[in-house]
Amino acid sequence: MWDLLNTGGPMMYPLLLGSILVATFALERTIHFFRASSGTPAARQIHALIENGRIENALALAQQSPGPVAAVLEAGLAHAGKNRKELEEEVILVGNREIKRLNQHLDLIELISRTAPLVGILGTVLGMVTAFQNVADAGGSANPAILASGIWEALLTTAAGLSVAIPAMIVHHLLEEKTQSLSFSMKQYATEAIKHLGK
Repeated sequence: MWDLLNTGGPMMYPLLLGSILVATFALERTIHFFRASSGTPAARQIHALIENGRIENALALAQQSPGPVAAVLEAGLAHAGKNRKELEEEVILVGNREIKRLNQHLDLIELISRTAPLVGILGTVLGMVTAFQNVADAGGSANPAILASGIWEALLTTAAGLSVAIPAMIVHHLLEEKTQSLSFSMKQYATEAIKHLGK
C-alpha cells in the first residue's frame, strides 16, 4: 500500500486522509442513526398514551426513550396545556436541534465525495507533466517503456480518487435518506402531539 502511495505522488496523501475521514464519520453516523432509530417504536406508544390522555405516562416514557422523535415528543409533553402556537415553537426549537445533530458531518462526507475525483485528476495531470518532462530531458527520444511507466503511475491518483469518491457518495446518500426518514417521523408525531396537547 505504501508503495502505491509513494508511486502515485503527493496527491495520494490527501486522498488517504479523505478516505480515513469518510470511514470514521460513516461509522460514527451509522452508530448515531442506529441509536436514533431505536427510539422510534417507543414513539408509537407515546403517541397512543397521548391520544388516551395519559400525559404523565407519555412524558415518562418519552424521557426514557432515545432518539430525536422521542425528544420532540418530550418537548411537546413538557409544555402540554400551552396554546398551540407556543407549543409549536417549543417543538420546532427541539426539532431543529435534533435535525442539526442528524446532519452532523454529512456535509464533510459530501465534500470529500465531490472533491476526491478532482484531486485524483490533479494528481494525474501533475504525473503526466513529470512523465513528459522526463522525455524532454532525455532529448525527446521517447522510450515507450519509460513513458508508459510514467503514465501508469500518473493514472494511479485518478483511480484512487474514484475509489474514495464512489463509496463516499453511496454512504452520503444512505445517511441522507435516513436523516429525511427520521425528520419525517419527527414532523408527523409532533404535528399529532400538538393537536392533542395544545389549547
